[in-house]
Amino acid sequence: MRRARWVLAVAALLVLAPPVPAAAEWQFTPFLGYTFKGSTTLVDLELGSEETHWNFGGSIMLIGDSPFGVEAYFVRTPGFFESEKTVCNVAVTCITGSRTYAFMGNAVLATPRGWNRYGLRPFISGGLGLLHASRSDTQDIIPINDLDMLGMNVGGGAVGLLTERVGLRFDLRYFRAIDAPDWTTIDPPVSIGPIGLRYWTAGIGVVIKH
Repeated sequence: MRRARWVLAVAALLVLAPPVPAAAEWQFTPFLGYTFKGSTTLVDLELGSEETHWNFGGSIMLIGDSPFGVEAYFVRTPGFFESEKTVCNVAVTCITGSRTYAFMGNAVLATPRGWNRYGLRPFISGGLGLLHASRSDTQDIIPINDLDMLGMNVGGGAVGLLTERVGLRFDLRYFRAIDAPDWTTIDPPVSIGPIGLRYWTAGIGVVIKH
């Protein structure tokens, strides 16, 4: 039920975002990148959130010649709570699986296309949506089972078209939980103090324009 509310919040943001002209184009962008500079109050047995991890995701953006657009943005980071420095043995509790992902609805502000039609088109975007975290360990001491939070993101980058239909997108983005379940109601407690989660992502993707 909680996850459904966050999805509805994303849908509402996309509906209430500035109107996009009818002549606007769709930009589909699968991407790969890295998640870094993470921090959390969730119990992090290996301090893996502080390390750099690879990620993958995608964006669907609707934008035209004007500066305004909207997008749906998804990014998933496997192994977010896992550390390469941890050596597992019978005396050490190790993470057996973990992930975070974010699904956001964003408003987009870009430079007008006429300013630089055949070069890079810078943009900024931000919005609200679902932020998710999960983690399991070998001894099942403090599992984090499908923890869903309301989150925000803000970032920017640039899109450069190589042909009429294909280009590249560069993106740098900050994610943060802004509303999470009360950790005192979760058994066992999974957080030291109020639940907090934040991280940065950077990525590059192939833009397919339609």
